[in-house]
Amino acid sequence: MKTINKKNNQITFTLEADESLANAIRRYVDQIPILAVDEVEISKNDSPLYDETVAHRIGMIPLKMDKTIDEKSVEQLTLVAKKDGVIYSEELKGRVSPVYDKIPITVLKKGQELEILATAKVGKGSTHSKFSPGLMFYRNSVKVKIDKDCPKEVVNVCPQKILVLDNGKVAVIDEEKCDMCEACVDFCKKVGKDSIELIPSKELIITVESFGQISEDEIFKRAIAVLKDDLKEFAKKISK
Repeated sequence: MKTINKKNNQITFTLEADESLANAIRRYVDQIPILAVDEVEISKNDSPLYDETVAHRIGMIPLKMDKTIDEKSVEQLTLVAKKDGVIYSEELKGRVSPVYDKIPITVLKKGQELEILATAKVGKGSTHSKFSPGLMFYRNSVKVKIDKDCPKEVVNVCPQKILVLDNGKVAVIDEEKCDMCEACVDFCKKVGKDSIELIPSKELIITVESFGQISEDEIFKRAIAVLKDDLKEFAKKISK
């Protein structure tokens, strides 16, 4: 396992694993218990948006999770606003707080009010996307094989800019960035040559992106943990 990049709630790494296993882990990202607003009680809403729209926007705001949050946790947040201007997620007050402060909820004009009581519960992304902690996706790592007679003009074709000229010959850099678009292969074929071959390897390039409730590292670890628990339960049932 090798980390390629880690920044802005996202990590990309290589892992030698079967695609079916990687896909199972990817699907289990939405089986991780996550806190999100599930019920909204609106006492006043003078904004131009319908109650349902305001409630939906609040429900989709990711909330910070600490170690005290478990599957039975219930948290309440209040929002009382009378100001003129945009009402942001930072206006939600409670023991838990939004991951991002500047998510717009609605707009108020002078004299208008908004009063809300929101109840947050723990759920899973498989039932609603508001409970999703993030995304995971993967692709095959690729070995780029280049012949000596490869046309030099091909370096301008690659959208990932991983082909360069080295002492007058075409070479590859940052091979991990190759997404197998085959633009280079198609270009070579158009000029009558099979100079480049893209060979998928057994290694996968996996990217995990967090929406902020938990870290990207935790998403990957917890998805594996939940998958293991379900497999153990399944094994018990079929052994009876």
